Amino acid sequence: MFGIFDADDMEGWRDNVREAAICLRSAYEDGMRTGAFTPEDLDHRRGLGFLAIPVGVSMGGGQERPGNLFHHLHARRVVSQAILRNPAIKRIAACFAMFAPKLHRLYKEVLGDLFDTYPHLERNFSNSVFPAVSFNCGPASVCIDHADFNNLSFGLCLITALGDFDYKTGGHVVLHGIKKVIELPPGSTLAIPSSLEVHSNTGIKPSETRYSITQYAAGGLFRWIAYDGVTAKKLLSTKAGKKKKSAADGPEGQRWADGLSLYSTMESWAQDHEDVKSDSK
Repeated sequence: MFGIFDADDMEGWRDNVREAAICLRSAYEDGMRTGAFTPEDLDHRRGLGFLAIPVGVSMGGGQERPGNLFHHLHARRVVSQAILRNPAIKRIAACFAMFAPKLHRLYKEVLGDLFDTYPHLERNFSNSVFPAVSFNCGPASVCIDHADFNNLSFGLCLITALGDFDYKTGGHVVLHGIKKVIELPPGSTLAIPSSLEVHSNTGIKPSETRYSITQYAAGGLFRWIAYDGVTAKKLLSTKAGKKKKSAADGPEGQRWADGLSLYSTMESWAQDHEDVKSDSK
């Protein structure tokens, strides 16, 4: 359920990685200079001392329906939209299908239905199925221990490291549940089930910089589609609704088993890609 994608040998990739890092550094500098963000914004649930800008579509925390993550200050919207338009950022956003082709297909189908049904919802990227992204703009994006419980339970979160740091001595991704410490060089992407696995980063040197791009999907979006545009709370308020929810959820443990079946093994990965490609023709 974990994977690392390193495109270092792709033409122009190193230049792309540098441009993406410059983009996030500029977002931090411009945001702080203009007052769009303040020092208070640098401390949050995922870490201390770095700017995190969430953008996209989500559902959770009591929301009645899916909605765009909205920055009320115009200056903040200017900063976030500048990141989304950056070609280097767009190129990085597209690598999910490489990790888990069957899971990628599920995201594409379910979230495609969501965006088709609710045109007011805004996609971040045309080349990525993830509905939400967090741009961690540094200057030292080092996360503390946390799990992202609102994300799809069997889904993946993609973490792309950027910046100028020695990945041998710092900036590792620590996976506390499986007790692994993973080197993640700038330009590499790690896929993890972030709702299940408590994760964090090791520190970097004071002279270094680290940024990251984290793409994810809220489990509430998938439930919203499965429940035909109604919240679980509302379904549970009536006898007919309870029956409908039970039918959508399936037998106990079934959704989890179905989710696991969407992962590829080392032996099946190539064939899974071919099968998904054939099904889409």
